[in-house]
Amino acid sequence: KFLSITNLMSKTTIALANDSRVSGSEKALYNLKLSMIKKDVFAVGEMLTRASTTSKLVALVPKNDGFGGFLITQLPYKEDTRKVLPSDIGFADRNSVDAAKRLISKAILNFDHFESCLPENPWLKHFFGYLESVSLGRALEEVEDDTKMDVQQMLENAMKEIELFSLSLPEDDQPIKKERKRKEPPSSKPEFVKERISDEWIDRFKNDELGDLKNDQLKAFLKGQGERVAGKKSDLVDRVIRVIEKELFND
Repeated sequence: KFLSITNLMSKTTIALANDSRVSGSEKALYNLKLSMIKKDVFAVGEMLTRASTTSKLVALVPKNDGFGGFLITQLPYKEDTRKVLPSDIGFADRNSVDAAKRLISKAILNFDHFESCLPENPWLKHFFGYLESVSLGRALEEVEDDTKMDVQQMLENAMKEIELFSLSLPEDDQPIKKERKRKEPPSSKPEFVKERISDEWIDRFKNDELGDLKNDQLKAFLKGQGERVAGKKSDLVDRVIRVIEKELFND
């Protein structure tokens, strides 16, 4: 049956039989694969990779080759799926498909047994090398990491195929750039102009009558001079005195 690519949730892995661990598993898996291909079906089951993790719902899709393998694809839950419009699914022409197949052919690994092409775990190699250096008193040797891709070698082997595949792809539509509206600079606040100190306030200062005024009167005066209006009455009076003294001394 058809398994929609729009509902796949993760990368696909491959499952192969291992006769060295389970005798007869390779023949049984191969016969199962042929039967599933003939019936045009795939299997659904649970996969548990570690005892401490939860199982995953997966699809086992028979791989049509001579190795008897299955592709394992994690399936989504109902809440994870969404309707995909036909216009959102791209279709490649024959030229692009042929170019992609030529590129893929350059990345095929040829081996008798899948395990023979697997690299060693670099972290384990480093760990065992460290134990050996400590126990034997030797310098720690640098570990060769076989899992790192030789990008330069890959490009040399498949540069022609990469270029042909790139040329076969359709050109992307140029996105329309929306002009950003420039933010208008904030309107500058008008410059504060102090109120003129009247003769009445100067007389109150000279006659030592500022302490007889109410807080509201003192605050109104200080606000007109651009001074702070917080504090007790004694603070307000002292502030008014300083302002008037400054005005008189400047004059």
